[in-house]
Amino acid sequence: MSHARLLPVLTWRLELFTHTVPVPFAVYFSAVTGSLYSLEEYLSMGVAATIAATAMLLGAFYLRYIRLKKASYLEDRSSVDPNLLSSAKSIYITQPIYESFVIAGRWFFGVLLAHLIVYLIVGYRPNLIATIPALYLGIIPISFISYLFITEYSVRPALSKNKFREVEAKTRLFFPYSKRLLVVVMAMISMPFSLLGYMLYATVDGRIRLENPLLHLTIMAFLFSVPLIFTAWIVTEAIRSRLSSVTGFLEEVGEGNFGLKISPSSLDEFGKQEQRIGKVVERLRGLYEEIQSLNEGLESKVEERTKQLKETADELGKSLEEIQKLKLSQDGDYFLTSLLTEPLHSIQLQDSEYSFRSLTVQKKKFNYKQKDRQIGGDISLAHSIRLRGKPYIAFVNADAMGKSLQGAVGAIILGSISRSMIERTPALYRNVWPERWLKNWFIELQKVFEAFDGSLMASAFLGLLDESRGVLYYINCEHPSPVLYRDETTMFLEPKEKYFKIGHSGIGRNVHIEVFQLRSGDVLFSGSDGRDDLLIQSEIDPDDARFLEIVGRAKGDLDLTYELILKEGEITDDLSLLRIEAPKKSLISTDVLLKDSNPEKKNEIQKTISVQECRRLALEYSSGKKYTKAGELGLKYVQRRPTDTEFLFTVSKLLRKSGKIVLSIDLGERYRMRNPIDSDNLLHLAEMYASKSRLERSFQLLAEATAITPEHPRAKKLSEFLIEKTGQISESSEDRRILR
Repeated sequence: MSHARLLPVLTWRLELFTHTVPVPFAVYFSAVTGSLYSLEEYLSMGVAATIAATAMLLGAFYLRYIRLKKASYLEDRSSVDPNLLSSAKSIYITQPIYESFVIAGRWFFGVLLAHLIVYLIVGYRPNLIATIPALYLGIIPISFISYLFITEYSVRPALSKNKFREVEAKTRLFFPYSKRLLVVVMAMISMPFSLLGYMLYATVDGRIRLENPLLHLTIMAFLFSVPLIFTAWIVTEAIRSRLSSVTGFLEEVGEGNFGLKISPSSLDEFGKQEQRIGKVVERLRGLYEEIQSLNEGLESKVEERTKQLKETADELGKSLEEIQKLKLSQDGDYFLTSLLTEPLHSIQLQDSEYSFRSLTVQKKKFNYKQKDRQIGGDISLAHSIRLRGKPYIAFVNADAMGKSLQGAVGAIILGSISRSMIERTPALYRNVWPERWLKNWFIELQKVFEAFDGSLMASAFLGLLDESRGVLYYINCEHPSPVLYRDETTMFLEPKEKYFKIGHSGIGRNVHIEVFQLRSGDVLFSGSDGRDDLLIQSEIDPDDARFLEIVGRAKGDLDLTYELILKEGEITDDLSLLRIEAPKKSLISTDVLLKDSNPEKKNEIQKTISVQECRRLALEYSSGKKYTKAGELGLKYVQRRPTDTEFLFTVSKLLRKSGKIVLSIDLGERYRMRNPIDSDNLLHLAEMYASKSRLERSFQLLAEATAITPEHPRAKKLSEFLIEKTGQISESSEDRRILR
């Protein structure tokens, strides 16, 4: 790296670290603990910090420029005097130590300068002056060690030039890694110890007052974490890059290139190691030349070597037979695993007008007893079920973590749990709402995978399709977004909430169910990440927009989509595609059948109105406080249009006012599974559960609501009611006070 390029790169890296981490931290710390309360005082601190930081930057840049310019000059003049190259290398190799001491000096004088400027503007502030030692102990060590490693990392490309490998630096400086790591540890300890210790002391002593200590602790924790994480990373990266450099040199020597020369490129153990390796290579070069000169008794040595090779070949033949036996045994395990997995990849629909097709290409393929098989973590299945007397299709497209056997085990577990859930539906879940069924399915999968402590996870697209109305209920667990092909255009079906993989410990129980209305002729493609991770021109190019364009070119055809993927590049992972096509008929109900139950009429009159008219009438009756009629109309509307999530909540409130509490709770719970963070609905449910004396459930929902909206006006009233309720034994099974 040339001087002209090294100077801006080094300056940018060093000053970016200083002015984005320590400088804002120092300003914030001084302002908080220095008894500055007015806007004028805060502005004076900002002005002082800006002036001091600018002076520190310009001074350091000038010193860096002079040093590197001198090194560049000596390097250029080395063609005339070779000794100058050694002097140039000395400057480069000592630049990290030089920058470390410069930054320490910069902070020493910069802090004094900033406090002096504040003194000149707002006067003497003893509490502000008292922060100076804490700033020195907290910032100078971390800046010293960070500058050392950043500079070494930046200067190393300049020292890697071949001409610098052949010369020794004229310096005796040596900074061993044991002392470096000691400074790193001391810096990481001193920063939080000194600054937080001072804040604690000043707070207890009454020097400062913090109106919102939690806010300041949060800010300080964040500001601490950035330099500490960065320092840990730069130390690790420095060790890794040095090991990589030495390894690369040894690889060249291992390939027979004994003409290489190497000399120390740093003032630590790695530099000494390079020096010793250089001496070893010189010895090897001499031995190699000596071996080439030895030709006496060559024929006998060849015969002896041939005999040894023959013995080695016999041993290798025996080892090969053992390896073949092991491979046959492994293929047998693969074969049995594939037999277990194959029945789970199934599509079993009963008299459905929807078309479901799947395609699975696992990366691991093998041959066992003249049978070609494959195993992997991808799985797709779809089965017909009935909920509340209506037909639904439960389906999943998933990708279990891991290759070969590990992925196949994950697919077997996921498929087995899914099949069990489907088969238990007629006995246990046939009367639940679709949102509840889908949530229960997700929770069962999550509980089992979570037991593996992160060693087994799966991305998945879980779906439940209402065949009669074309409504899709789904959850996306870190799976590639499905592609919708509609009217010869393609788009991603992006969820509002995308969860981690199944089995991730961070997934909670408040599941967000997404709802989408399919139209006539819609085609939905769900696929694993094998559809995106293609090997193109010797590089893996993960581009999800490519699959969107492929589905459009294939016009929603599954086989053509797969062919176009193969033309784009080589598939590098397991690939599974699940295609869902809606029938050509209309899927959205447009009318509702009503009965006029006026007792004055002898016969009931039936009439049909539009769905939207039904919604309008429900709101109109609600305005007139005819809640019973409004609730009936609203219920008929959401039965025809279950995708209207917001009106689902409205109908739940109407049913509550008409006295149909159980049905109101059902609709409120459905709305909660679609929008779990609506505090109004949570309190609405909590009040109804309280009226039914289900106090534990009511307390739980109240806690969730107050966590979202702490100052909600209804929360306090409900809390007081629940406390009163738990303190006495009610004789009635239902308390109406909370329903008013």
